[in-house]
Amino acid sequence: MKAGTAIKLEKAEEDVLEKMVKVGLFPSKDEAVRAAIIKYATDLGIFSPEMLWGRILRHKRRKVTPDQLKKDLEAIE
Repeated sequence: MKAGTAIKLEKAEEDVLEKMVKVGLFPSKDEAVRAAIIKYATDLGIFSPEMLWGRILRHKRRKVTPDQLKKDLEAIE
């Protein structure tokens, strides 16, 4: 399956995704689906928590000064 390919969901599954986004658990349905795939792969033993944390720790982070963080938070409010 290539990136951007649509996945057909049943109505109940679509409703669950909508609810997860609406209550703020995820910023988008795409993010909720990604999290579900990672969770399932972890449950099956395809990924280990240690491997996932290693990838998270190696991920390049955005450097934010305290002043920039304050401005960003004010813009959100």
